[in-house]
Amino acid sequence: MRLVRSFLCALAFLTRIPVPGRWSRFDENDFRRSIYWFPLIGLLLGAILGLLWYLLRGFLAATVLAALLLGVSVCLTGGLHLDGLMDTTDGVYGGRSREERLAFMKDSHVGAFGVIAVVLILIFKYSLYTQISFNLLPYLVAAPVLGRQVLVWAQVVFPYARKQGIGSLFSIYGNYKMLMITTGISLFLLVALLKLTGVGIFMAALLFFYLIAGWLSRLLGGLTGDTYGALCELTEILVLLIGVLLGGRFQ
Repeated sequence: MRLVRSFLCALAFLTRIPVPGRWSRFDENDFRRSIYWFPLIGLLLGAILGLLWYLLRGFLAATVLAALLLGVSVCLTGGLHLDGLMDTTDGVYGGRSREERLAFMKDSHVGAFGVIAVVLILIFKYSLYTQISFNLLPYLVAAPVLGRQVLVWAQVVFPYARKQGIGSLFSIYGNYKMLMITTGISLFLLVALLKLTGVGIFMAALLFFYLIAGWLSRLLGGLTGDTYGALCELTEILVLLIGVLLGGRFQ
């Protein structure tokens, strides 16, 4: 029962996939335990995109299919992480002090920096989706896995910058047992999808995470739910970009 509730909590939080009403009331423990499912939710999202590409590749031009994949990915997540990216960019570039940056990020209005960031990210992701082939298909599936693993790393390794906020629901700062278990799951999935290349991409994502998350933490005095979303989006881009640069090869 607890496993089901924690899985559905992760599904409801990270996606817009409907959850039965009687299972949709979650408590603090459900949110905390749901973290274990984050890499597998990423696998589910990647598998949906991969299956969609596989089924429609013979009927649609690459550019049209890429636009469809982009639209479906946004609909599946409800733009949750894109919203975090916009708010993070507004805060980082709009404020001069920690307090100003956090205030900009909390403002419900989107600023020019946020709009520019989300447009660039969507264009970049669309251009990468146009390159998807059978060789690149494992990268398409792997990208959301690492994107959701980064959410765990961010919450465990770095303190929460606010006293309250949606990210504080999980309260897993310093829970290295959870970090190790989810990291092991993600690494297993990356190796299953990309063999030894998956290990290299995993390490690249880990290094990328520490560089960006460390920089954001210094600016904000910790991380927030918005920065989690930004890290997720940027990590997905990184995985897809590496795949394109490698020509879809893996071994």
